[in-house]
Amino acid sequence: MKGTVLLSAGEASGDAVGAHLLREMRSLGFTGEAFAVGSTHLKAARARMLCDSSKWGALGIYQSLKVAPRVYADFRKIKAWMKSHRPDLVIGIDFGYFNIRLLKLAKRSGARTLYYMPPGSWRKNKQGKDLPKVADKIATPFEWSAKILREMGADVEWVGHPIVQMAGEPFPGPRQGVAVLPGSRTHEVRNNLPAIAEALEPIAESAGPIRIALAPTVEGQSVLKLWQRTTDVPIELRAGPAIETLKQCHAAIVCSGTATLEAAVARTPMVIVYRGDKIMELEYRIRRPKFQYIGLPSILLERQVCPELIQWEATPERIGEEIRKLVGDTPERNAQLQAFDELQAVLGPRDSLTRTAEIALSCLAGTMESSGV
Repeated sequence: MKGTVLLSAGEASGDAVGAHLLREMRSLGFTGEAFAVGSTHLKAARARMLCDSSKWGALGIYQSLKVAPRVYADFRKIKAWMKSHRPDLVIGIDFGYFNIRLLKLAKRSGARTLYYMPPGSWRKNKQGKDLPKVADKIATPFEWSAKILREMGADVEWVGHPIVQMAGEPFPGPRQGVAVLPGSRTHEVRNNLPAIAEALEPIAESAGPIRIALAPTVEGQSVLKLWQRTTDVPIELRAGPAIETLKQCHAAIVCSGTATLEAAVARTPMVIVYRGDKIMELEYRIRRPKFQYIGLPSILLERQVCPELIQWEATPERIGEEIRKLVGDTPERNAQLQAFDELQAVLGPRDSLTRTAEIALSCLAGTMESSGV
């Protein structure tokens, strides 16, 4: 099947999902042109890159204001491209700030629109009010999201979470050591890694190898230098999918975000940390955000699954205290593993990417038929 498809992902996790989706579409017969807003994963999947979204990621008002000019400039670039190229199908992946606007623009230009992993789909009380208007079809990872969106008038399908299919098979060998996922944004690594290094120093010998999973947006040498400023404990720097590192390790220290769900799917008990800079900490103290949990396993199961250490609570002492409870056969470790078993039902079908690729090709076929191609 030919046609022109634009995939748009705003952060590292969406970029990885988009790349897997594009490969799945090709395996099912898509032979047309693929363009992308994304980063290294979509580029590796042979999409023609229009904008690099690797520096768009932000958390909180301060970080969002820093990246807003770049995101706005890239949106104007995409708007001009849309006028001259008129794609047949536009697929938004998460990142509502950009993709809601993009899909509105796409519909005005006559393209079909598909939203995969709509923003806020994890919320059980509401979904984005604009989603039924901007998306001809929605593929959502959670059953409650599909129910709410259907009641809002959306054409939606519950496809399950892509991380389950992306995880692949379990690691065949014994698990060893601690995985460290310090974040996909430069400021996250800069703020999280020194505290993690100090926390692991006293237990490094007994815990086994320390493996740092590098996000594609993070440069390995800078991570190594930052680590060595704190400790001389040896580490392994791992490129490639973080979930492969997680599957090989006995426990993990993970920056909040999609990586917490990857650790759960990999069945790797974890401590979740998030440390911001001084301005972000001031914002946090002033705003006191009204959330109960920051880790996706806890959010989805609506109870505390993993230790969550935020800002001033994420001291080396607290991180070390919590990770010690997970490196042996302990009640804390077993409780997390039981919770991960419960998550399997919540995450739904194991072929999310295949299902969504089929939906995408169906949307594309409809566009081609209506245009007489």
